Amino acid sequence: EGNEKYKVKAFDEAIAFYDEAIALDPTNMTYITNKSAVFFARKEWDLCISICEEGLKVGKENYAPFEDRAKALTRMGKCYHKKKELGKAIEMYKASQLEAFQKDTERLLKNLELEKRKKDVAEYQDPEKAEEAKQRGNDAFRAQNWPDAIKNYEEAVKRAPTNPAIRNNLAAVLCKVMDFNGAKMHVDKALELDEKYVKAYARKGDIHVLMKENHKALEAYRAGLAIEANNKACMEGATKVTQLINAGAANMSEEEKQERAAHGMADPEIQAILQDPIIRQVLQDFQENPNAAQQAMKDVSVSTKIEKLIAAGVLQ
Repeated sequence: EGNEKYKVKAFDEAIAFYDEAIALDPTNMTYITNKSAVFFARKEWDLCISICEEGLKVGKENYAPFEDRAKALTRMGKCYHKKKELGKAIEMYKASQLEAFQKDTERLLKNLELEKRKKDVAEYQDPEKAEEAKQRGNDAFRAQNWPDAIKNYEEAVKRAPTNPAIRNNLAAVLCKVMDFNGAKMHVDKALELDEKYVKAYARKGDIHVLMKENHKALEAYRAGLAIEANNKACMEGATKVTQLINAGAANMSEEEKQERAAHGMADPEIQAILQDPIIRQVLQDFQENPNAAQQAMKDVSVSTKIEKLIAAGVLQ
């Protein structure tokens, strides 16, 4: 009868029936958790939690089914979530899953853990503290204390994750400890945050040079120069990498040339260029019909791709 009253939202009457059932059989936790559902529907979160705790106590003392105990814990988790006590909600969902694994509870848990991570990240942000950490990172960088510089720049990133300059600084120090992939990740993020941040293009070019990816370095420097034509770092970088491309092969042993070509061939972009039917024809024309190849090179898209193959060491 209590359940029928609950369905029609006659909550006071439902509680009366549940209390009667509890009095008749105080060892059955189901009546207690049914009563807690009324307070959940009323959005009386604290009272719902208290009644669920009472039900769990009765359930444990009387060996209630694990599923019933899990249900009470999940309801407590939902209450804590409504109260915005995410840590406690996660704790309850995990406890529920230990009693009896339920797919619905697992979904609630995963979603809430993601929500909490986002909330924690947002609450941790503080531009002033980010600037303080950045300055400590700068001091450590000047002192060539790379571990401290990394630690402080990473702290600054957490405090201001949308600040591209901090990520660019972190990329610089990661290069010092030869973590080129980590450096590239942060410089790419900096450019994602500000696509016109020329310093990041210069840094990206430098990283690709260190990774022996001259074709990508040249592309990065040129991207920076397209935004700021007189940028010194990008101009010098582009000049230097062009010299490396032009003179590099002449100064390399056959083994070094093969190693460089293999490295270039591993790049998905280079692979895609080599699979381009137009480029394949141009490469064939260089061998069999040079005039046709030279004519094709007047097309900017073709010449750009051929330049990348040369810069990558795939084409001599």
